[in-house]
Amino acid sequence: MKTILIALVTTGCLISGAATAGPNGLAIGAPPEVAHFGKLIGEWSTTEEGLSQDGSAWEPSKGADWGFYWAFDGWGIRDNYTSPPISEIVEDESKRQRGTNLRIYNPATKQWVMTWLTVLSKTPVGFTATSTDEQIVMLSDIQNPQGFFGRITFFDMTEASFEWKLEWSKDKEQWTEVYRIHGTRQSH
Repeated sequence: MKTILIALVTTGCLISGAATAGPNGLAIGAPPEVAHFGKLIGEWSTTEEGLSQDGSAWEPSKGADWGFYWAFDGWGIRDNYTSPPISEIVEDESKRQRGTNLRIYNPATKQWVMTWLTVLSKTPVGFTATSTDEQIVMLSDIQNPQGFFGRITFFDMTEASFEWKLEWSKDKEQWTEVYRIHGTRQSH
């Protein structure tokens, strides 16, 4: 699956042609769950904060530009994350975080299948997720280099804003929130 997704990214085959899409971009016949991420379609700016090393306080972090787009002709979602935002000048462009997600829903397992890839790490990270109209909960398939599993939750999703949190766990039982993103819509 990861090889297929990477090949689609590098060949540019993800831009929606909308040939089989309905008026909102969602493909005709696509599982209704695709609309859960579909409500994020558009351009967003973020403010972000991370938990300090000693766990005593939340510290502001770089914001980002985050765009969500229809992929696979309305059967999935692709998003691009750029931090700091393009409007901010950085001394070394190679240090700017650029990443993309590919998200498709598998009705057989009732889960999203996702792959995250960044220019800096060049290592795909897989996630599975469940979704409702109220929230989307993503779980990493493997532990990060620090030995933690990740759980990402999108919640409080409205037309104008969304909340996002990253939690880490060694055992998938006890979770600690370590990063927060607050999204504000810029355009549809």
